[in-house]
Amino acid sequence: MLNPASPTSASCLDPTPENLCYPPKRGDYIYFETPPYQSGESPKVSLVRAADASMLAYARFVQQRMVLADLQGILAAAGYSNSQPIGDCFVDGANTGRGYFASNDSHALLAFRGTEADNNNDKAADAEIDRTPEAGALVHSGFKRYLDSVWGQVTQFVAGYRANRPNQNICITGHSLGGALATLAFTRLNEPASSLITFGCPRVGNPAYCNVIATAARTRACYRVVDNLDIVTHVPPDFLNTYAHPPITIYWLDQGHTLRINPPNLPSDSDAIAKLPGGFLATHWMEGLPDPLSEPLADHSPVRYAQYVGKAK
Repeated sequence: MLNPASPTSASCLDPTPENLCYPPKRGDYIYFETPPYQSGESPKVSLVRAADASMLAYARFVQQRMVLADLQGILAAAGYSNSQPIGDCFVDGANTGRGYFASNDSHALLAFRGTEADNNNDKAADAEIDRTPEAGALVHSGFKRYLDSVWGQVTQFVAGYRANRPNQNICITGHSLGGALATLAFTRLNEPASSLITFGCPRVGNPAYCNVIATAARTRACYRVVDNLDIVTHVPPDFLNTYAHPPITIYWLDQGHTLRINPPNLPSDSDAIAKLPGGFLATHWMEGLPDPLSEPLADHSPVRYAQYVGKAK
């Protein structure tokens, strides 16, 4: 949650490009104020923890990159005695998936990083919307390529954890591009003791792939969190059933930041696009950002997800 003791924390919710692209500066946000994990805990408590985990995966204080000690220090203070970065977590211009695996005796977090505004490799992966086979279906080729680049690390960390903790939950999570990688990792690992929680996640695959997720959701917690008109949740377009969202539980933050479960009518693609600046989608969505941001852009901010979900618990 935003740190009430910091005089600048309230500005983290302003509709600015900086708040869309980067987590808060050091001291403006307090990570993991949730109680220790409890099996069978309220889904809203799980959402709060996952929202913090997803934002922390950016490993930045605004534009300043964290170092390993920063990341591991925050996780250790939250009770995660073991944590390891995934991918080129602390370098500029990385061309792989990135994130971390953190664990303790009760559960683990597998968190993936979203698109970084200053990383053209991330933008290229976002734009690689041709589809490729995965799980007997078709998925976004750029997202799959990014997960493939770190898959050896992911399986190594999961196997190491499972050696002594075969039944503890692994929460797989991420914001934006990170949510897409989390989704792919969830179905690829196919761990019975796992959950999936995404924030501002784009469409990842075709309807057949969504059915794979829906099948897993019969026995595992699978939640998709959407903030109001968040434009990223409306891409790639669902033209001719090439892409779709899975029919899983949706937590939607409405315009007043009230958290609603499975609302009967979510905003449509056209609702979100109508509030974008003219011609905006002709470029990557993180280029040429207006200031202040229009609503569908401001709604994608990772700190808004973390703060508004946290207040709704």
